[in-house]
Amino acid sequence: MNRKICRTGAIAASALLLVVYGQDAMAQAIDFGKAETTGNEIVGFMRGPLATIVFALAFAVSGFLAAMNRISWVWVGGVVLGAVLVFGGPAFVENLRSILS
Repeated sequence: MNRKICRTGAIAASALLLVVYGQDAMAQAIDFGKAETTGNEIVGFMRGPLATIVFALAFAVSGFLAAMNRISWVWVGGVVLGAVLVFGGPAFVENLRSILS
């Protein structure tokens, strides 16, 4: 029983020291410029003309297959929801920023 109390006290003391002195290590300036540029390029590619063609074909094929009872209509809804999220994503983010700020 005594060992458990000592071990628990040592863990609590170590955690307290990490919390108190760990703030200096966490206070670093990180440049996310490259990550933001890469993310913008990926979003630009996803919203480009190739993506428009792919979503149009996916919607047509999934709609046709659902009409012929080969797949569920949920798949068509998933394609439509994916297109809405990909092409309407920046508008959603801007609306959320304006609401939350």
